[in-house]
Amino acid sequence: MKKDVFTADEVAIICRTSRGTVNRWLNSGELKGYRPTKNADWRVTRKELTKFMKENGFPLEFINENKIKILIVDDDENVTTAMVKAFKYEEHFQFEVANSGFSAGAKLESFKPDVVILDIFLGDMDGREFLKYIRKRPEFKGIKVIGISGMLNTDEISPLLDLGFAEFLQKPFGMEELRETILKVIED
Repeated sequence: MKKDVFTADEVAIICRTSRGTVNRWLNSGELKGYRPTKNADWRVTRKELTKFMKENGFPLEFINENKIKILIVDDDENVTTAMVKAFKYEEHFQFEVANSGFSAGAKLESFKPDVVILDIFLGDMDGREFLKYIRKRPEFKGIKVIGISGMLNTDEISPLLDLGFAEFLQKPFGMEELRETILKVIED
């Protein structure tokens, strides 16, 4: 069953932008919304969101139940399980998990993710090498890659971004921080 009313967070995911941007649209009146009570979060009807998206050139297929596809690549099953559980009720995210570079390569082909969350130190491969593999292939050009690790110093992060990682998160990180990072890289 399709939803008829969306929260500001859901609009951010659908429009692949940040919640702050959605709030600016709502506060300026560019996007018509309402608040059920004085201090409640914004709500946007499907009709108003569809109209806004058409007027501003957003692809409409996403509002029709398409999801942001996220491939989590980490050899620590506790980490992958925690991420999937944390986003269990996030209806606009779809996850696949790979616990090795080899299985991640196969999932790139079959799953076609929008975002890859990639551990830098995998058991069978260095995450930087896997990123180079992604960047060499034209069919993976639009994939955003978020690097994660608990074993890097701060001075090692900038070179990762220079290699082509969209963002980097130091483990341990909060799931809200991960969610915001996913939305940020999708928007870029």
